[in-house]
Amino acid sequence: MKKLILLIEDDIDIINLTKKPLEQEGFDVSVAMSVKFGIEKVRLEEPNIVILDLMLHDGDGTEVLKWMKKNDKFSNIPVIVLTAKSSEIDKVLLLELGADDYITKPFSIRELIARIKSILRRYETSKENKDNKFQEEGLEIDFDSFEVKVDGIPIHLTKKEFEILKLLVKNKGIVMNKEKILFSVWEDSEEISEDSRTIDVHINKIKKKLGKYGSRIVVVRGVGYKFQ
Repeated sequence: MKKLILLIEDDIDIINLTKKPLEQEGFDVSVAMSVKFGIEKVRLEEPNIVILDLMLHDGDGTEVLKWMKKNDKFSNIPVIVLTAKSSEIDKVLLLELGADDYITKPFSIRELIARIKSILRRYETSKENKDNKFQEEGLEIDFDSFEVKVDGIPIHLTKKEFEILKLLVKNKGIVMNKEKILFSVWEDSEEISEDSRTIDVHINKIKKKLGKYGSRIVVVRGVGYKFQ
């Protein structure tokens, strides 16, 4: 799927300079020419990255940056700032506000494309790493190292127990029936029968080991289990 770039810029020359080359690189490019419409397009389109000019006709581009970083839904969208300012204090301020990078005008389109690709690769790697870990309240699960901690204290789960917990957590909010758990966790379905209580026994052991967080695994009667 193509990555969507939102270019918030009101200079037609810069829009023409950047839009077509970015599209030729395989990106989809959306344009907003003001603070107001920049925020609106971030909200509606949820772009993969934002290229933000600081000097917009209806205000300062940092208003968009501040709004994004205060909003949990959009705070992780990377932002590259286009600026005519080049002093060290200005650059530091931009980074402190949450910008991922900045380019001083005039700029090379090749440099902009290189920075976009670099930031997107970094965010994809970060997302993959985040997807391999779960942490809410005092429950921590590292899916790569098979480690589970409850309020900072490691607990031991058997391989089957860990795989069941992983399946439920990765599908948070979705009910998993016994057949789905059986198919996903037991390599040999002949090891147990679908009408046995083996899965129930494993679930109960997991809930007990998780202590107060075990209550997040709930029974949906007649259907299966879910992690909520």
